[in-house]
Amino acid sequence: MESLGVSADTTSKFLAMPDTAETLIELAGRLCYESYELGLNPNVTRIRKESKEYFENILVRGDGSIQEHGTCSFALLNVSRILTHELARHRVGIAISQESLRYVRPKEIRFWLPDELTEGQKEAMIKAVETSEAAYRALEAKIPWDKLSMDEKKRLTSALRRILPDGLATHVVWTANHRTLRWLIEMRTDPAAEVEIRMVFDQIAQIMVKDYPLIYQDFVRKELPDGTGTWHPTLRSKV
Repeated sequence: MESLGVSADTTSKFLAMPDTAETLIELAGRLCYESYELGLNPNVTRIRKESKEYFENILVRGDGSIQEHGTCSFALLNVSRILTHELARHRVGIAISQESLRYVRPKEIRFWLPDELTEGQKEAMIKAVETSEAAYRALEAKIPWDKLSMDEKKRLTSALRRILPDGLATHVVWTANHRTLRWLIEMRTDPAAEVEIRMVFDQIAQIMVKDYPLIYQDFVRKELPDGTGTWHPTLRSKV
């Protein structure tokens, strides 16, 4: 920070800050206006010294771009491919690495049923999945897998998966920056959101509020009748 003309005291303050996304975002934001301390930018007559106050001002102003410097990664295990299809719709500011059913031949068909289904509906869906799995296993059993090359296995594995249900459990590593996360938490915990993705983003929101209290200081949770939570920011950033 010496090359920016920042004093030794202010430099020491920032060096002592934790190595987190919040520190990175604050450093990036202050760089834009040279607002590390008074005297660096003649146009700046007031400095928000405390990080909480600084982030509150960022949120009030809607300065979303600097939030993109920090990212979080989540391993979402045994979620449905319905959920991952929804995640894939959000392309800006994210990265996705998902279990490939072109290469992975599932040993079992894992499946989650929403609580909002009646017992009769659950039984009917379980029967439908069992029928699908039986057909899959019958096709699988007729293929001499041990005599095939990996490319041949991949092609047949990809072909067979077409009869498996969208609700099939899968694994995905999902990364998003904080600007994207703020928006997706609000949108995907809305009462109208699909129940599974609302459950996941309710948990993600709780992690974010705990681990990044400055970035998410304005988020408020309201519990819904099904036990999940809907989250809304009181200081809305520009998306």
